[in-house]
Amino acid sequence: MLPSAVTRNGMTDKTYLVRFKPAGISVQLVVAASAQMYDEHLVFLNSRGEVAGLFLLETVESWSELTD
Repeated sequence: MLPSAVTRNGMTDKTYLVRFKPAGISVQLVVAASAQMYDEHLVFLNSRGEVAGLFLLETVESWSELTD
């Protein structure tokens, strides 16, 4: 089972898979409640509103939420 946590505000942390360019070379798992783009960055925030991951958008091929 994938790790998750529910906080008092009802937000749930999920597991995201981030793939980097060039595709297939590198991946990173991030546990976060949301993924957002800020300027030139991909930012993952956990259910407490803390930064769980921060990536330069030009280095990211794709990202997706993993499910059970």
